[in-house]
Amino acid sequence: MKAAARPFQLSGAVDVYYGYDFSEPIGLDRLYTTQAYRHNEFNLNWAFLRADYATDRVRATLALHTGTYVQANYAAEPNELTQLIAQANAGVRLAEGVWLDAGILPSHIGYESTFSGNNEIYTRALMAENSPYYETGARLTAAVSEKVTMKFLVLNGWQNIQETNNAKSLGFGISYTPTEELELSYNNYYGNEAPDEMEAKRRFFHNINAGYTFSDRFSMGASADYGRQELFGSDETGSWYAGMLIARYRLSKHFALAGRVEHYNDADQIIITTDTPGGFQTSSTSLNFDYIPAPNFLWRLEARGYNSKDSIFYGEEEAEENNLLLVTSFSFKF
Repeated sequence: MKAAARPFQLSGAVDVYYGYDFSEPIGLDRLYTTQAYRHNEFNLNWAFLRADYATDRVRATLALHTGTYVQANYAAEPNELTQLIAQANAGVRLAEGVWLDAGILPSHIGYESTFSGNNEIYTRALMAENSPYYETGARLTAAVSEKVTMKFLVLNGWQNIQETNNAKSLGFGISYTPTEELELSYNNYYGNEAPDEMEAKRRFFHNINAGYTFSDRFSMGASADYGRQELFGSDETGSWYAGMLIARYRLSKHFALAGRVEHYNDADQIIITTDTPGGFQTSSTSLNFDYIPAPNFLWRLEARGYNSKDSIFYGEEEAEENNLLLVTSFSFKF
């Protein structure tokens, strides 16, 4: 990593939205998501302010945030002040291309990132929503070559800032860029998900991502997850898996289209609890339209449909197997 022209950099973003969930959820909180979390309401999805300091030897980041994404995704954090921290980490260069960072870090897992403007589609895939957006611990990053980068992590756990037991979790990631057009990565996680007063319940999770840029207009990406965990209240081990395919086509300088198809299968209800016989076995399809009036501004329109094995979408009427979301958003970053 080269030192920035100025050691200190300030950046930020705002993402506001209006979404209509046709299941009409009771209390307006949408189920199974953290993005476009509120139904039939203009609201702030995510806003953050980030300060970075970087030289050729040390670096640090502090980012604060708020919005309905924070309300949904950080609900398990017991300290309300902690919930306001998106990132808080510091790092030191140990050797050429080798950095050690510690603190609250962005997740090493997944294809899609937290800020909507960095993704092809406004809402996140089910697999992104149900794997960590952030993690707390220490990360060793080593640029093995210009094409290969590896990460080794020791973490408090699966997306938590405050520790939930005395055990520590492990993570690993490797990214490979054989050409300018192709990006590949593999990431994993291993840890005990049970509190100290219970018998250990170990989770082992794998994530694979691929992205290919065909031209300056057209790109595609794919991602797959597979996890196993010892079940609570049982000596058996359960599993879950997910897959996604996404594509984006830039129509012109100011307009773009994107689509995504995906499936998430958690029949054992390890990650997503539905209290139904089949658990969470759900497919989703999204179509997204972008208007880009300036490089740092996006106006997005998305239609997203869901189909589930069980009737899991609860609202004012009876629970249904199918659901539809319509959402529009403005996002700005500097």
